[in-house]
Order: sequence, then structure tokens, then C-alpha cells
Amino acid sequence: MISKNPQKPTDRPEHVCRAQRLFSMVAPVYDLVLARSMTRVYRKAVDLLLQTDLHVSEPGPTLSGLPPLCWQLHSPCPAPTALDVGTGTGLFASELAKVGLQVTAIDSCSAMLQVAQRHRPRAARYIRAEAHLASRQPGAPFDIVCAAMLLHGLPREYRREVLADMVRAARKAAVIVDYVPPANLIAAAVERLEGSYYRDFLREFGDDLAGVTANALVHPLTATCALYVLPLSHRPQNH
Repeated sequence: MISKNPQKPTDRPEHVCRAQRLFSMVAPVYDLVLARSMTRVYRKAVDLLLQTDLHVSEPGPTLSGLPPLCWQLHSPCPAPTALDVGTGTGLFASELAKVGLQVTAIDSCSAMLQVAQRHRPRAARYIRAEAHLASRQPGAPFDIVCAAMLLHGLPREYRREVLADMVRAARKAAVIVDYVPPANLIAAAVERLEGSYYRDFLREFGDDLAGVTANALVHPLTATCALYVLPLSHRPQNH
């Protein structure tokens, strides 16, 4: 069952409407075309995330141990929570769920969510909601808030709004899988057909990240994509 967010705005920007029309058309074949290749990328991203210390480093002695997220997954504590923003057909949400996270996933395109619910019904709780409403979802704040291959499709003003809200909605980290410079001709051609903001994203995203954190970590995934991790919690200190 797909829930609807009661705070969904009534007026949608043109870029949102255009994206919804596009993804409503491609939803029936999206997994057939992209599931295999994107799952490999997302699985690698999740593996790297589990190895990443999600605390912001501070001077002085620290408590040693496994990276916090990995430790929590193997502890008797409740499973860490994740929100997948712009989940599409649930590919990234599924990889998060496979390693033990309790996942909520939102998307504004009902056709993509229907595919997610049909193909990956146990991966997440699916909610129809706009990308900038992460902090208003049931269960917020979440341990991590993620967006996979979403932000490059948004104009800068809205991208910054979404990114800032992801940070508000997260306790430990905001996590992004998306393109990384330099520009790739094939990716540029595909994204131009989709009407995305690919080249603007490559040029602007470094500054966008600097606007919300000075501690962003970047892990290459492929020649064109990277995992961006924005740690938000501070490392505890020994006293």
C-alpha cells in the first residue's frame, strides 16, 4: 500500500510536472532497462556507507570501535532508520533494506511507486510525497536520509531546498548518490534527453554541499558517479 503525504503542495513547479510526465511514461520499463546496472552501483554505495564513520571529527581522544552505522546494525538496539528521497522504483531503498535498515521511501510519481510496491514490497514503507518534504515524513528524524540519482534532475534553487530539508530530516548523515565531474559525453546526452540539469549540477553541486556542511566525504563509485556522505553528528569524547 502506498501512503499519501497530507502536506503535499497543491502548486507544482513546471520542472516537477515535466519529470512526473517523463517518469510516468518510463515507469513500466524502468527496471527492465536500468535495474541491473543501477543495483550494482547502489550495492557498492551501501557497502561504502557501512564502512564510513558518520561522526564529524573533533579534536581530542575518541571512543574507538566500528563505524557507528555498521555497529548499530550488529547490535541489539533497534535497527537504524533511513529515508530514501526520490526512491523511484525502490532500487536504492531495497539495497538499504538488505543490510538491515528500516526504510521509508518517498517519491512524487505514483507510477514509479506502483512499480516499487509491486517489485520490492518489503523493502520500504512507500509514501507519495514531494522531495522537499523529507523532514515532515512519519518517523522523522531518520538516522540517514538518502537521495540516489535525484538531485542532478533539479534546478538549483529547488535542489538546495531539497538538500537543506534532507539535512534537517537526518540525525547522523545525509547520503547522496549522483554524478561527479568531469562531464561525460554519454551521460550528458542521456540527461539532455531527460531534460535534467546535469551540467549545471556538476558545476554547482560542490558549492551546494559547502552551504550545508564543511565535512562532505566523496567516494567514487564509477567513472561518472560518486557517493557523497554528509556526516552530521559529532563524535563522542572520552572524559
